[in-house]
Amino acid sequence: MDFDEPAGRPESATIEHLVDSTFGGIRSSKHRRLAHAACNHARNEFRMQAERQFKQWIAQRQASAKTLNNKKTDV
Repeated sequence: MDFDEPAGRPESATIEHLVDSTFGGIRSSKHRRLAHAACNHARNEFRMQAERQFKQWIAQRQASAKTLNNKKTDV
């Protein structure tokens, strides 16, 4: 990790929150660690992709349930 690299470069040091505050994380020094900018970004991208896929999965299940309920009421 290079502390002299300008911010935004893959090698630059960033602070990574172990548990994001959006997920109930506490903003304190013991809940943070140093990470390469590229690693921190990749972790956040992975989390956001997982959230999108989960929301899509839920929407598909809700649509399937709605279709089944509509077929039951048509009979």
